Amino acid sequence: MEIVKYLTFFSAGRRFAIPFNDIRTVLVADKLEPIPEFPEYFAGSCRWNTLSVPVIDARVRLGFERADCTNRSCVIICETRITVRQKLGLIGILTDTVSEMTEIDPEKLQPVEAVNAEANNRYLQGVFIENGETCYVIDVGLMVNDTDVPTVRESAQELPETEE
Repeated sequence: MEIVKYLTFFSAGRRFAIPFNDIRTVLVADKLEPIPEFPEYFAGSCRWNTLSVPVIDARVRLGFERADCTNRSCVIICETRITVRQKLGLIGILTDTVSEMTEIDPEKLQPVEAVNAEANNRYLQGVFIENGETCYVIDVGLMVNDTDVPTVRESAQELPETEE
């Protein structure tokens, strides 16, 4: 199997990763604009080139307490298939800080088992351990609730269809 590259980041003191192939760019988290009537886990929107991109606050979405942005906070702009919509779109993920690029053998990626209704894996593709540190791999497309898709659909920028 081919080695997979991930960009790792921290939110609420925990290490997470997003597959590098899903990432379009990383921006400094400044000038986030509120989006009226969006779910509370959205931090707002940011501008990238000529696009307005809705931004999910990773802390809030993953069940942690909201925190103010610092000079280390970043927005990772991802291209993803948004749940239900099933079209490519851009979503930003607000993080406390971006860490590093890492390469993982897919065989080292472990499933994250749902323990009960409160401890589940709905946003996670898996988990790996690197240098004694646990890292959770996020599925960005799953971070948008099915019930939120109509609202996000109106704001998210659609990308041209590509052959897969």
